[in-house]
Order: sequence, then C-alpha cells, then structure tokens
Amino acid sequence: MHPGIHHPAGGGEPPAAVRRRTLGNGLRVVLAPFWPGPRAAVGVHYGVGFRSELPGQEGLAHLFEHLMFRGSESLPDGGFFDGIHPLAGTANGTTHQDYTDYVQVLPAAALEQALFREADRMRAPLFTETQLAAQLSGVAREIAHVRDDRPYGGCPWPLLPRVLFRDFAHAHDGYGDIERLRRTTVADCAAFFDAHYTPANAVLTVVGPFAPEDVWPLVERHFGDIPGRRPLSPPPAHEPPPSEDTWLTCREPGVERTAVALGHRLPDPVTALPDYLAHMVLARLLGRPDGGGTDGLPAPVSAGCGFFGPLDTRGPDALVVTALLPPGLPPTGFRQALADWAARHSTPGAVAERAVRAAAFLGAQHRRTHAGLQERCRALGRLELLYGRAELVDEVPELLEGTGPEAVAAAAAGLAGAPAGVLVLEPGRERTRPAAPAPAPAPLVPTAGRSAAELGRSPLGPRPLPPLSKQPEAALDRAHETRLANGLRVVAVPDARSRTVELRLRIPLGGVGWSRPREVARLLRTLEHVTGTGAAAARLGGELRLTTDGQWADVGGWAPADARTELFGAVARLLDADRLAGTAVTGHRSPGLPPERHMDEVLRLHWLRGRVADPAAESQAALHRAVFAPRGALLVVVGDADPERLAEEVGAAMDAWTAPGAAVPAPPGDAPAAVLVVGSGGARRPSHGGTAHVTLSCPETAGGSLDPARYLATALFGGHPDSRLARWCRESGNPAHHMYAGRDTVADRARSLVRLSVPRTSMAPAVAGVRAQMRRLATEPPAPPEVAAVARYCAAQLLSAFDSPAMLADALRHTLAAGRDLDWVVRRPRLLRAVDGEAVTAAAHALYLASEMTAVALTEGEPASTEGELRAALKGERTTPPLAMVESHP
Repeated sequence: MHPGIHHPAGGGEPPAAVRRRTLGNGLRVVLAPFWPGPRAAVGVHYGVGFRSELPGQEGLAHLFEHLMFRGSESLPDGGFFDGIHPLAGTANGTTHQDYTDYVQVLPAAALEQALFREADRMRAPLFTETQLAAQLSGVAREIAHVRDDRPYGGCPWPLLPRVLFRDFAHAHDGYGDIERLRRTTVADCAAFFDAHYTPANAVLTVVGPFAPEDVWPLVERHFGDIPGRRPLSPPPAHEPPPSEDTWLTCREPGVERTAVALGHRLPDPVTALPDYLAHMVLARLLGRPDGGGTDGLPAPVSAGCGFFGPLDTRGPDALVVTALLPPGLPPTGFRQALADWAARHSTPGAVAERAVRAAAFLGAQHRRTHAGLQERCRALGRLELLYGRAELVDEVPELLEGTGPEAVAAAAAGLAGAPAGVLVLEPGRERTRPAAPAPAPAPLVPTAGRSAAELGRSPLGPRPLPPLSKQPEAALDRAHETRLANGLRVVAVPDARSRTVELRLRIPLGGVGWSRPREVARLLRTLEHVTGTGAAAARLGGELRLTTDGQWADVGGWAPADARTELFGAVARLLDADRLAGTAVTGHRSPGLPPERHMDEVLRLHWLRGRVADPAAESQAALHRAVFAPRGALLVVVGDADPERLAEEVGAAMDAWTAPGAAVPAPPGDAPAAVLVVGSGGARRPSHGGTAHVTLSCPETAGGSLDPARYLATALFGGHPDSRLARWCRESGNPAHHMYAGRDTVADRARSLVRLSVPRTSMAPAVAGVRAQMRRLATEPPAPPEVAAVARYCAAQLLSAFDSPAMLADALRHTLAAGRDLDWVVRRPRLLRAVDGEAVTAAAHALYLASEMTAVALTEGEPASTEGELRAALKGERTTPPLAMVESHP
C-alpha cells in the first residue's frame, strides 16, 4: 500500500476531522487521516469492562485483557509481538469500567500489519491452559503490586467504589480475588469472548499519515469477513445517588498518617455535559489552588474527575478527593472542612478569575495531551464507543474554556450539600479490608458459546502476515535556526497539532557548575521560588519548571500559543541574577541522588580536578552569574506559530541575558583512567549490601561522519532490547544482572559508557565479561543480519520523536545540545541503515578500546577490596570464575 499524503511534523494544518464507517458485521471504524508524523496508531475498544462482570466473575475482564496478547490463529504462541518489537513499536491494553482498549503504535509502513493483528485476534483467539496459567501468575503479581503489597493499597480504587455505590456492577473490585480467578478455565474464557468480543461491540480507530481512500480497503480486507454476533447487553448504568454519607474505615500497618478519599457523584456526561465539565474545573481549583497553598483546607489535596480520568465511563462516576491528614485532624474534621470549602466557593464572585484560569489551563492541557499520537487514538475510540462522539476530543477544550464562574460556583454549591462516600485508611497493627462477597452460584456467562478449540479456528485457516509498505520519512519543514548576539542558539519549529508552544532551554553549567552540582540544585529551587515562574506559567494556562542533572540546567514548559510572549518573559526572569540579590548560597538540604547521578557526579569531579578555578560564591546571585551563560546554551521552541516570528519573539525576550562573569567551560585536558569506589550513603537508593552499581566510562574522540556507526555500535552492544549485553544477562542465567550502554556528555567531553547493576559477589566477573564483550565487538565484525536488525529497530525508534510536539521538543533539545545539527534528527534513520559490520567494529574500537576506561563503583563494603577487584577485571585478570559468554552472532 502506498502511504498516501504525508504532512510532516512542523507544517500544515491540525489533524483533519475524523471519518467513520460501519462494516456489515457491525464494527464501527473511526479514521483520523493525514496525521502529521511518520508513525501510525491502531486501536480497538471493546464495550466490556469491570461493569460487565457478573457476580463470581470479579477480575475476569482484566485477566482476559492479558490473554488477548498471547496468541491467535495466525499468530500463535505470543507471535503478536514478533513484528512489533523489531520495529520499536508498542502494544498495550487497559481495562476500565465500561471498556477494554488495545492500542498499537508503529512506523506508518506497518499499518496493515497492525490491522492484521487486531483482526486475527478478533476473529480467532487461542486460549490454552498453559497461557491461562502464565497470565494468572502475571495478574497475581500485578494485583499484589498495585493493591495488596504497597502502603495505602486500594486507595482510592478499587476500595472507594464499594463505599460510594450499591449495585454490584459499579461497586465490585475489578481486580478480584486471585484464588477465585485461578478457577477460571479456557472454556470460561471462550464463553466470555463470545459474549463480549464481537465486532458489533467494538470500535476500530486508525490514526496515521494516510489518505482515507488508502485505509478503507485495508480495513475491509482484514475485518470485513469476521462474522457478526450480537453482544451481551451491558448492565444498567443508572444508580440513584446516595441520600447520606457512607463511610468505610480500614487499618493500614507501617504508616504514620491517616489517608482519606472522598467520592462525590458526578453529573451524567451524556445528558449534562456542561455540568460535568464545571466539576472538572472545580476539581482543578480544589487540587491546585493558586499560590501553592491549601486554600483554607487543613491539608493539601489531590482532586480529579473519574477513577480513571474524565469522560471515561458511560455510567455513574465520581469526583475523587484524596489527602494525607496532619496529626490531630480526624477524618470527620476533614470531611467538614471540604464541605466548608465548597460552600465558600459557591458564588461566582468567590471563584471569579481563578475559575477562568483553571478552565483555560484544562482546555490547553487537553489539546496538548491529545496532540500525542497514542493519546489521540485512544481518546477517539473511547469517546466513540461510550458516547458515539469521537469528535469530542476536539470539542472539549473549547467547551472547557467556555465554562464560566457561574457554572463552577453552581458545581461547588452542589458539592457542599451532596452526600459522599468516605474511605479512611488509618494506622494500625494489622491491615483490615472489607471481605469480598461470597461467590455467586450463577455460571460465569448466561449462555454457553463455542468451545475454546472451535473459537481458535476460522473457515479459511491461518493467514500470512502482510508485508511492510513504503515508510514515509520524517521532515522538519520550515524549521528556523538563529544565534542571538549574546550567543544563545535558538531553534524554532512550527507544529499546529496542539495550539500550544513547547519551550526547552538547556544551559551547560560550565566548570564552576559542574564542580558544585548540589549548590546548583539548591540555586534552581530558590530561583523558582523567588521568581514564581511556576505560578506565572499556570496563570497563562501552562507549566514551567527547572531541573538539573549535574551536567545541564534545564528549563522546560509549555503554554497556549497566544500566551507565548508571556512564557518567554517568565523564562527571561529566571535568567536575571539580580532577582537573587541578598539570598544565601545555603539553606536547602540536598536530596539523595539516584545511583547513576551519584556515580556521574564522582566522575565529573575526577575529570575536572585541577582544571577549574572555583572561587567561592558568597551569594546565590554570584553563583547564578557563574553558571548561567547564554553562550553555549540552546533554546528550542516547537509550536503553533511562524518559526521566524517565534525566533524573533524569543530574541526580544532573551537578548538582555548576559553573564559577563560566567565561567567558560573547563579547557579540555587529559582524562586519566582511574577506579573510583564510593559508599552508597549519598545515593537515593542504597545498595543494601547486596547490589553493586558500576559505571564504565571512556572519553570519546570527535565522531563526525562516524557518528551513525557509533550510534549503532552502542545500540548493538547495550542499547537495544536484544543487545549483546541483554542476551548475555538472559542466556547466562543471571536475571539479577542489569546492563546497558550509552553515549552522553560529562563535563566538557563526550563519553561512551556502560552501566551495570549486579549482585556484589558478581561484580568483578561481570566487569571482566563486559570488557571481553567489548574486545570481541571491536575485533570481530557482527554478521549482517544482526546489524540489519539493530539498524531497523533504531531507525524506527527515532521516528517516535515526531509523535507529539512535546516529544519533538525533547528530542531536539537532546540531539542539538549534544552537538548535532538540526538536519541530523531527520537524516539519522536513513544513515543508520547504511552502516555495515566493519563500520560497527571500527566504531566499537573507538568507543571502548581507544582510551582507558574509568570505573566508578557505588557499593557497600571495603573500598580497597572493591578497587582491587575492579582493577584486575579491567585488565582482564580473572580473580573469580567468569560468567558464561554468549555467541556474538544470533
């Protein structure tokens, strides 16, 4: 199939209006054509969820979602993923109250294959005792992780619904009891499929860079011959609202504070959508008051519409409020405080401009979220299935923005007097939870359907997977790059998908900042507080935050396109050191660092030692001037505006940014190899005596035209799901070993690296084995099939940068800050496909053998012993038995 018309990211109009058809078997199809990106998404939403379960079936809909990935007539034994993973695609499913969805995201060339997979499991799924047992084990682990084994497990879902509702369909636990689920048979699964997984109970959604006339024949080819069946009728959605508060109190061991979750019934989004949207705005006011305070409540709260998000059910749902209570505040006191808060906000004057700003933020946030490929596909299918209105995905933002103070005040007034379901989890010695209802004697489904064996066979038998079509290439049409007089590099890319502007500013910290990362982290926290940039961005209807990883200072955020000049001004205020006049350098406690950050900090200080003049900065203003310099910084803007105009507006806001006293990056120098062993006390996740974290680093020489080969060599070695290191860990029987390879920047130089997280007793053989694998890759060219597989995966993975404006901005920041040019983002997939095995071997030699490696180890134990083991391992001397080695070629 020809891919049709392709509008590259960075130009053209927003995605076109949806098109729809209904096939003869009842399958509804929603098509969003001309998506401006090189990938496609295919989703299927089935009208079956927790509320479709009968008594005794609790958890079956979720278990069934897992089973649907394990095999079908043409793709048995887990073959569903065989063509997805090599193309860096993703496939996932989720189970909700009224639907179960399945979504694939892949390069556009794989659209027909994605349709084939979904059609094959809709036509003839395979259910076997072996797969059922495996998925029961997986579901048991998920239930334990999400509900049973974590503090406050089940709060607010799935405990709160049984407080708020009375009907079984709405109140029961959608996870169920694992011991009861273990009684499920393949016959039960076949009956559940026949009852619910019919074309007439599903919506197929396709989003991609295609013309409709190219997609409709494919849909008909793969789905048209699936027999139509009448689905089982869904349970009644209506339940009368409660007449008084209902309470459930449980005990929770190992916690110090009481958690409370309250649920208030929401208006019906079908019959009262404006009222529903007013509650969304009210929830924003309740959970995110201006200025970051509690707005008169005795504890900060989190609030939102729906247990799984707004507009996610066709039946009754809840506005959910959760909080951790301070000592001395009883749950009844918090319940009353919440009612008082709602009463205070029950007049238009009490909410006024805050409601307008909250509505604007929610509208802009909705557009931004659904400018993402996967999110848009899921929303289109969900809204079509639940409400018959896929177009709501583009109508909701304007409806939200039109929600005024009067409607929000009316919602608050209703909340003030409405009964609630209240769930309390208080500290106690033993966990208590309400007992699950006794299993019902009724069968799992009202009538028996086909057997599992009959279900897995279609009249025509297995079908071949269709070939890939031509892949449309990504493009950055009309991208504009300039450099301001102060040295700031500005890159602007037009993108009309979300009607917002994404901003990413990346500043190298320079010698002083690299040598004082903890103080820089405190500086950013102070700067954000003093300038109030977060609150300012929220008032614009967007977000803005500052972060640092010890190498860069990053300012990232977004705002509606018509508020972009104010967003640029807020960023400019962050760059003004005079705003910190009089603030001290100290005053904040630095949090612990993840092991990777901690090891990189040690390496950075080692490589900079003796090369950085580090005068004491007596104030945060002085430190700001020392590290925040426009020269060498990068600002990326992706948004709904002319790129040259965007660059001009950035220049007008940023041209006053100067840092005459800023330290330039440290001059390049020798990077002496060393073995550095540090304790885990400064790490956020200590080793607990059993795990060693090791980073092997090598300074990288200038790459130039060798960059594609180095990129591919890194991926083949340790940056690919089936990389050499991944296969080594898997095939040598070491599931506790985690290793990966990468390339980045530390201080003033590029580096290649390998990270290891292994049991302490295996540290030395693991490092020795990694070095042996490096030497093998650097001397024995990998076979063409291995190179081709990794190149195909990496080229496809790079296309995901174009899935949304936010992802594109992130990718440009990362790539351009690493020294690549703008065109590299587009050309890289094509260049990778031209790399051969000889080039990979030469690149591996340059990455791993041209210079001596420095090892940084984060572990507990005797440092001298650890250092000795690592030195011997790096030299290839075996101090302990080696790990089993895997062959280089697949």
